[in-house]
Amino acid sequence: MPDTLKDKVVVVSGASTGIGRASAQRFAAEGATVILLARRKDRLDEAAQEIGPSAVPIPTDVGLSGSVRSAFSQIASRFGRIDVLVNSAGVTRIRLIEEASDEDIAVSLNTNLLGPIYTTRAAIPLLRASGGGDIINISSEITLDHMPLMTLYMTTKRGLNGFTQAMGRELRGDSIRVTLVILGAVGDTAFADNFGPGDLERAWPIWEADGYLSRMSGHQLLASADVGDVLHYVLTRPPEMTLDVVHVRPAG
Repeated sequence: MPDTLKDKVVVVSGASTGIGRASAQRFAAEGATVILLARRKDRLDEAAQEIGPSAVPIPTDVGLSGSVRSAFSQIASRFGRIDVLVNSAGVTRIRLIEEASDEDIAVSLNTNLLGPIYTTRAAIPLLRASGGGDIINISSEITLDHMPLMTLYMTTKRGLNGFTQAMGRELRGDSIRVTLVILGAVGDTAFADNFGPGDLERAWPIWEADGYLSRMSGHQLLASADVGDVLHYVLTRPPEMTLDVVHVRPAG
């Protein structure tokens, strides 16, 4: 892939807020057509308006296979190919596992693990139609260390790590590069929308006492725009260069 995204077709999940939105904006500034996938149509339309005419919003729940199939059918009909898939949609619940409801478990698994599986499955034929391309899966430092009350998130993201590694091997012969991007804490996202009343207030002292925040740079935050720059760097490396894992964390 050349050092520009001009005329590329890029699909971004979780594109209405945070990393997905900032990354889509970065890609569009390089001349890419950016297809925005997210559940909430109001936020999706707002993101598309901000990004401009190169943004194509498609309301999609990546945790539902039918919704993903419908979105990629629309993409195939309109473009016939894609060059990049970025899986950045993610949710969390702050819970002990014994406290987790069926809905907590389902939404975590569906969005964080099944979602990237569904989108990857749907994207492969369209990436092949371009002669190859890139898949980027966004993971978390939580997969490198235990964080209390975050078992669901950690488990699903570790599953995503393994899926990414497997896809890197499975798709190598199709010239599809698959990269895992492990991130430290990012500040300007809608991640807190996942938290219920009192969740964060309960968890913060526990995280402090455990030492996780100090061990994993949790007291400092990345910016979504900076993550977008990192993803752009990954996507514009020469195709003969493999980037299996990229780990980005705040300094300090």
